[in-house]
Formats: sequence, structure tokens, C-alpha cells
Amino acid sequence: MRRLVRGRVAIDAAVGLLTVAAVAVPLSAAGPAGAAAGPSRAAARWSAASPGGRTVYVTNSANVGGIANVTRFSIGGTGALTPVDAVTLGDRGGARSMVFTPDLRFAFLANTLVNRVVRFRIGSGGALERLGEVETPGPFAMAIAPDGKTIYVSNSGTRLLSPFTVGTRGELTPLRPVDTGAEAAKGVAVTPGGRFVYVSHGSTRDTTPTVMTGFALRADGSVGREVARKEIGISGAETVITPDGRFVYVVNQISNDVHGFRIGSGGALTPVPRSPVGGGDFPEGAGISPDGRGLYVAAVGVEGNDPDARAGQVLGFTIGDDGSLTEKPRRVTMASPIGVGFSVDGRHMYVSDYTESIVNAFAVAPDGTLDLVQTAASNGPRPAFHSINVLPSRRTASRAPR
Repeated sequence: MRRLVRGRVAIDAAVGLLTVAAVAVPLSAAGPAGAAAGPSRAAARWSAASPGGRTVYVTNSANVGGIANVTRFSIGGTGALTPVDAVTLGDRGGARSMVFTPDLRFAFLANTLVNRVVRFRIGSGGALERLGEVETPGPFAMAIAPDGKTIYVSNSGTRLLSPFTVGTRGELTPLRPVDTGAEAAKGVAVTPGGRFVYVSHGSTRDTTPTVMTGFALRADGSVGREVARKEIGISGAETVITPDGRFVYVVNQISNDVHGFRIGSGGALTPVPRSPVGGGDFPEGAGISPDGRGLYVAAVGVEGNDPDARAGQVLGFTIGDDGSLTEKPRRVTMASPIGVGFSVDGRHMYVSDYTESIVNAFAVAPDGTLDLVQTAASNGPRPAFHSINVLPSRRTASRAPR
């Protein structure tokens, strides 16, 4: 089979597979892939990060040892990442999902293994100042209401979704937890209009399909009645909603597929045409491009439940007008891709790698294909679920009732 080699990217012309050299780049050499490292003293300096839209936070879980942290990166003009600083979370791992208030004043992080949601103030240039934490069992995924008044936390290993109101100083006040209607609450997503929240379920020990449930949200942010319950695959993971609020997708780790649904005016779910579609081997992460036209899935590539199998891929799909998914012709090979995030303008995508502890930066072509820009160290051990978190552009949160 003929292979076209372009720097550190090899394209298999016979099968259309884009293979990325998943090599960790030291902090002192972080830069565009294939570029020569500059003088170590200059390259090792932390740079000044820009605020909303130009900052990426990578949560390093330390799930199998080491020190968990949140590392801040700035996004350069080419889409490459430059490390800025890191906030240490301690030697008990589990750092995962982050969410931000729309006014960019506060950030919250799920620290699963210590049963805490950590609160931060976002300072100049995106710097994080730790404010404190609140207890909640096994926080895994999080979503924030569009007005920034409420966050929703799935409690892994339970049937619970825990909402918290967000105070004017970033304090979190628990509302009544809600039974999600199935075991092992996992992925969480809120519609852009703030009317509904959807929760996927499942454990990697499961052998049968589970469900995604949806709930109406009340004006005070609390969770109301169930509006949807649909069967998905085995062990549902990341759940994402298109920017226009029309479709929701969930990746399923054990059944290796992606289910898509149309969201009705009352929150009910209807499967999109041709759902489900194949999602690679052990898909866990997902992201939708800001224009709503592309869905990207991170398939970790776990074989025989071996986290170091190193057989992962990133799959791209075109989202049709009816919500159907058509896979793009090229897959990106990485050891264990997991976290997915986009720059605000959608021109670049970032994917973390769990076993290699790296982040790959890609340019997104007009047709949605991915071209490697950079491979950089994540600056910590084992970035896990939802470990890529791009600080959004600033917008004023409405304090009016939904």
C-alpha cells in the first residue's frame, strides 16, 4: 500500500487512514510538530495566556499514580498550545470534567476519586485561583446551565444527578439530587436553551444495553419531571448536544457505537436515521464542532479491558440535516485518545491521550478532516474523560428565569 509521508503525519493512501506519531513533547520543546526545539531556557518559560477563547485547561487525572493537576495552555495563532502554569490537586487522582460560568468568573472541576467538586476563580489571562470544594459522591461528568446559575453533576456508580446553584462569589449550594432512572449515571448535557438535561448511563462491566434519560429543568435550576427515556448501547459515556439544540449523541464504550436522537419540543427523543453507527473500539469521548456540522469521537482502543492496548482512533462524522451521521474518510490513530475540545472559532481541535499523557492539536479543514499541528506533553499523568476544556468566549449570563 502506498504511503504519503508529510513530516510526522503518515497518510495511508490505500485506506485513507491518517496516522499520528503519538510522541510526548517535553514542556521545553512544546511547539508545532516536527519543529526544532529552541533554546531550552527560553522554551521552558511559562508564557502569558490570553483569556476567553484562547485558553485550554487539561485535567491530568493521575488515576494510576502521580499528582493530579489542571494545566493551563494558551492557544497560539497556528492553533499550537503553549503551557502556562498548573494547579496541583494532590496525589489522589480522578480529575475530569470542567465547566465555566458564561461571564468567565468561575470554573468548577469534578474530582472523582475524592468525591469533590473543586471551585476556582478565573483570574487575569485565565489563571485559576482555588476557592474551595463541595462534597458529592463520585462526580464524573458536569454540565452548566446557559445562564450560569446551576451546574449538574453525574454521580458515577449511583443513579443520581446532583444539581448545585452557583452563587455570586462562586459558591455552590446543593439542590435536591434526582434519581436518573437507571444505574451508573455517566454523561450529562444541557440543551442550549436551558430547558432540558440528558443523562447517559452504564458501566464497563455491563453486558446489556442501558438508557439515556431526559428531564425538564425548572426556572430555579432544579430538575423536574422525566421527559425522555431511550435505549442506547452498552456503557454510555460522553453525551453531547448540537449548538442549535436539535440533536443529542451518546458514545457507548462496550457496544462500540454512537446513538443519535432528535430532541422534540417537549424534550422527547426520536432516533435519527441510521442510528446507531459504529464508533470505533471503546469510544468514550466526543465533541461537536462549533458550527454543528461535525461530530468527533475518541475511541480509546481498550482491548480486553487493557488500558495500555494503544489501539485508539479519532473518528469524524458529518451531521446531516436530519441528524444522521456519515463517517468522514480518514481516521486519526493515537494510542488512547479520550478528551476532545474545539477552539472557539472551530478551526482547531484538541485531543488528549490517556496512556501517552499528551495532547494533539489539529487544524480542522473546511471538509472536517484533521491535520496535525502539534504534539505536546499534557504536563501531568493520564488525562482522562473530558480532560480537554477550552475556556469559551465571554458572554453575559442572563439572570432572568428560564
